[in-house]
Amino acid sequence: MKTCRIRVARDSPLSGAFDWALVDDNGTELDSGTAPLRQPPAGACELLIACDLVLLDRVATPAPQQRRISSALRFLVEERAIPDPERLHVAAAATSGKDMLSVGVIDRQWMEQALARLERSGLSARAAYPECLLPELPPNAWTLVWNGDCSFVRTGEVAGFAMDSPKEGELPVSLRLALEEAHGTASAPERLVLRVAAGAASPDAEKWSAMLGIPVEQGPAWRWSAAQSKPGLDLLQGEFAPRSIDRGWAGALRRPMILAAVLAAVGAIGVVADWAAKAHERRTLLAEMHGIFRAGFGETAVVVDAPLQMNRAIAELRRQAGHVGADDFLALFRAVADRLLDPAKHRIESIAYDNGTLTLSLRPNDAAQFSAEFNAMRAMPSIPGLQVALQSAESSGSISVRVTKTTKNQ
Repeated sequence: MKTCRIRVARDSPLSGAFDWALVDDNGTELDSGTAPLRQPPAGACELLIACDLVLLDRVATPAPQQRRISSALRFLVEERAIPDPERLHVAAAATSGKDMLSVGVIDRQWMEQALARLERSGLSARAAYPECLLPELPPNAWTLVWNGDCSFVRTGEVAGFAMDSPKEGELPVSLRLALEEAHGTASAPERLVLRVAAGAASPDAEKWSAMLGIPVEQGPAWRWSAAQSKPGLDLLQGEFAPRSIDRGWAGALRRPMILAAVLAAVGAIGVVADWAAKAHERRTLLAEMHGIFRAGFGETAVVVDAPLQMNRAIAELRRQAGHVGADDFLALFRAVADRLLDPAKHRIESIAYDNGTLTLSLRPNDAAQFSAEFNAMRAMPSIPGLQVALQSAESSGSISVRVTKTTKNQ
């Protein structure tokens, strides 16, 4: 996987000038340059903050409280930083020491401007590391990167500082003071490893060794883009934390998300194709029914509901030809008369027929037998093909019988 690394200096947010490099997982540099922000590969990138912009320090903090004081970190470093705490952005990282917290302090307004400039150029920062923490730290040694005015020293896992620019032949004051402060402590180095950046004139290692009283060894040349290890302190915390999904999760979910999208697309295409086929079939059937209806009843016939109109027309033709339909008056009355009507027990008071529905009003010959007659009718078996509804009107002494033809879905 390729990674775009950008080294951001103090004037980069205003000038837009910066160094960038495209590297692979092995730290091999694939491309690099110094250009305005619009020219490097677009997308997520790693920022390397110049050494003179970040103050690295340690603050005493009880271990149980370290996760709950992120909003107050700027006030914990107030004595170590000159600006007002409100102007500071402080990021924290755990250390091996108990009740100690490593912090990186940077100007909040500068950080805002740098990230805004990146965003306007189509770039988003996924991490921001102090440049002081990039070089490897050999055991019992400090790593000194010499790059003229941008020189620095890494003194610990999350510790380092930018050096001052001495006159020719002199030692950096900050380096000498740091060694004096560390003398006699567990953090005191046994040697210094000197790494010189490309284009910088190397100091006299032997002279420095004699002046400092510890060996100064020449190490490999320094290239910020070739650093492979990730520092333990990421400055993009709190208000500057990336809003995007973590890249590990994004990488793990990429294939399932693509597969889900493909399946959803295929399913949608299948649904649309099926709907289109059924719609075409429906239009074809309707056109065929309209053609059959007009072929039988004339080209000028108005077709609204072809199946219903065809059933009604066929029924009318059958009646005109003398055929009795199942819902005609005679067919319904004959079926009811054979099953329900008994002149010895009741008589017909009224008969009504309307649109395939026959309604009879029966009155028992013996009023005292009204309930017995009604229950006896209800107990009779159903008539095939017909639906018979009985309703008792005991106050008037009559029984209402409503008969209709049973539809296919009943």
